[in-house]
Amino acid sequence: MLRLLAIVRQFFNGFCVVYRRLLQVNTKRLYLCILSSVSFVLMLATLYEYFSFDPFLYSVKLSGYTREFEKNSNIDPFFPFYSKTVLDRNKEILSIFLNNQQQWHLNSEDTIPSKLKESVLLYEDKRFYNHHGIDILAVLRTIKNNMTRSKMAGASTITMQVIKILESNPRTFRNKLRESIHALRLESLYSKDTILAMYLNNVPYGGNIVGFKTASLLYFGRLPNDMTWAQSALLAVLPNQPGVINISRNRSLLQARRDALLKRLHEKGLIDSDLLRLALREPLPKAAKFHKNVAQHLALRVIKENNGQQAILQTTIDKKIQTRFEEKAKQYQVKLARKGITNLCALLLDTKSREVLAYVGSQDFLDIDNYGQIDGIRAKRSPGSLLKPLLYGLSIDSGLIAPESLLIDVPLFFSNFNPRNASNKHYGVISARNALILSLNVPFVRLLQEYGMDNFFYTLKDILHFSDGNPAHYGLSLILGTKELSVEDIAKIYLGIANGGEFGRFYYSLPIEREATKRFLSRGASYLTLDAIKNLSRSGIENFHKEQKIFSWKSGTSYGKKDAWAAGSSPKYTLVVWVGNFTGEGNANLSGVESAGSLLFELLGELNDTQQEFSIPQDSMQSVLLDKMTGYRYNPEFYDFHIESLKALLPRDSKPLRVSPFLRKVYLDKGLQREIDSIDNDFVRAIPAIRLFLPTNVLDYYSAQNVDISTFITTKQKENAWLKFIYPTNHLKIIQPKDIDSTKEMIVRIANLKNQQVHWYHNKQYLGILQGNTQNLHLSLGVHELSIIGADGSTANVRFSIEK
Repeated sequence: MLRLLAIVRQFFNGFCVVYRRLLQVNTKRLYLCILSSVSFVLMLATLYEYFSFDPFLYSVKLSGYTREFEKNSNIDPFFPFYSKTVLDRNKEILSIFLNNQQQWHLNSEDTIPSKLKESVLLYEDKRFYNHHGIDILAVLRTIKNNMTRSKMAGASTITMQVIKILESNPRTFRNKLRESIHALRLESLYSKDTILAMYLNNVPYGGNIVGFKTASLLYFGRLPNDMTWAQSALLAVLPNQPGVINISRNRSLLQARRDALLKRLHEKGLIDSDLLRLALREPLPKAAKFHKNVAQHLALRVIKENNGQQAILQTTIDKKIQTRFEEKAKQYQVKLARKGITNLCALLLDTKSREVLAYVGSQDFLDIDNYGQIDGIRAKRSPGSLLKPLLYGLSIDSGLIAPESLLIDVPLFFSNFNPRNASNKHYGVISARNALILSLNVPFVRLLQEYGMDNFFYTLKDILHFSDGNPAHYGLSLILGTKELSVEDIAKIYLGIANGGEFGRFYYSLPIEREATKRFLSRGASYLTLDAIKNLSRSGIENFHKEQKIFSWKSGTSYGKKDAWAAGSSPKYTLVVWVGNFTGEGNANLSGVESAGSLLFELLGELNDTQQEFSIPQDSMQSVLLDKMTGYRYNPEFYDFHIESLKALLPRDSKPLRVSPFLRKVYLDKGLQREIDSIDNDFVRAIPAIRLFLPTNVLDYYSAQNVDISTFITTKQKENAWLKFIYPTNHLKIIQPKDIDSTKEMIVRIANLKNQQVHWYHNKQYLGILQGNTQNLHLSLGVHELSIIGADGSTANVRFSIEK
């Protein structure tokens, strides 16, 4: 050291001699000039370092974030380095993700716990609140100690350590000076509490664990506010050489440091003797216990949607419910796997607030083999029958039906669409309410045709805001699930019905900026819909009803058994469940009731408050008189014919219910045996009457089922409709159909009420006597004419065309 000073002195003297000769001035004045110049340069350098220091500069350089972005990061220069953390509605941690440096680095927005604060200040920087970034007393003490000891010691303040963490420069004298200057600048930019929080949030605690909240959770399995004095003292000493002395290395030395700090805390009067004795006995944690993430599908979703603007994101999830649902999903998937079914998802919402309480995107996020990382909540699939309740409610509001109204349920034929009930069973006619309860396809296809397929499609579009604008692409099969929808979409529909017909978006991120809802159903129609599907009884779910839980729900199974659904609501909860294979593979064991319905009720079993029932909106309902026979509006003319009536509650805001299409006024002869009209000679003595009129295809169905139709059929029907083509109809254009084996044939169906022998003709060529009322005919492209002649001489013919 002395030799170095001598060399510097000789160099300085030589420089001064040369400089003096050049300037011809005396030595003393030269020294003053040089000293002033050097001082000025040093002052300029110091001022430059002071004012040019920008903590964001380092975060930008090290993280790759843009400077403009950093300026919107709540002035925290460490923002880019924090692990993304997703919280539930009560600020409990759901999921934590490694940062770009592969570190667990949580940012705590909470107040620093007093135990940790006292421990850290006593161990690291006793005069933290009294200096301005540099502790002069500590610097002088360090200089003295370094001169008298062989081991070097530092005088870094907490502020200087923040700078060191941020800049990550090598440990040199020059960098130490720069850190000191930058510490002064940092003190002018932030408050003491903010600087202390910066330190504790970003100091390393061994391995890839950074920040006091991270260490508290991973080492102790608790939040910082719940730490003991021993745990707080441990976190105070851990940052001192964490790579050498940590939980897994040199544990005895680490414990000695912790115990020494505990004794100092006792000497300062912060803990009493009993607490000290207990704290000294407290063992060190054996290893870090890494956090088990929950709701990972939603966590990744909100992080992506946030676009990196926040390190901590809060959701509406209830962690307790989410955890129970995820465990139930794993258990249920084991049962499904035995049947070759691999995937499921579920979405639970608070009905009134429309907030998501549980978001189970798959059976298990970590199930890599079965694509567990796919978010099934957002995937589009065929919803099967889940749209029927919406059509039911809309039809009530439009005046088409009341719950008691009869609908036709017989095999149906359209150009290239022949809907059947899932059970292959038909009822001839059935009430609208029972058709919904039994989820019959044919009555709802007919109802969609009456309501208007375009009207229904665009109402659905307004509710869900999808981009597709071509209702003709789906046709009447729309009500059976040909329009693919997601679990989210179904949740919006059932939420809307459960909220009295007001539809809108749901929410999963906090804080919530609520959007206006829009009414598509009256409150009355919504109630009648929910009441129809309340506690539907299905095989395999009887135990649910024994638990006295109340839930309005509907199941659905897609064509080809690729998707099984169950969705429903109570005043408290709305739950949607999907079961199937993410690969799109069908499975014969897949069923809306058995596969999805059972899961729905198992999940409901994890919830409380499921005894509430939807109440009748009395102010939105009115009493309407219906005819008891068919369930439509009672026609005033019926009073004269003593037609029985019944009272029903219908929405006050709906259109007037239509009169029955099945009851007609007819005129009978004097003996009340024969129906006559104005061209009959006895018409002047005709007696008016009301008769039930069922369409020919219904009568044909009843006849085929050996039901006595004599009481249903009118005289005119007997005369005109014993033999009739049901499908195809006159002038129908049919796209050339193909059977499963690619053979080109089409179905022809007739009504044969007498079950008589029928002679068939095609384009005037005799085909013979064909058995049965349904025939499969091989017909080429072009115009065709079919004729039939019954044994009693009755005839019928139809003309249609087949096109490509």
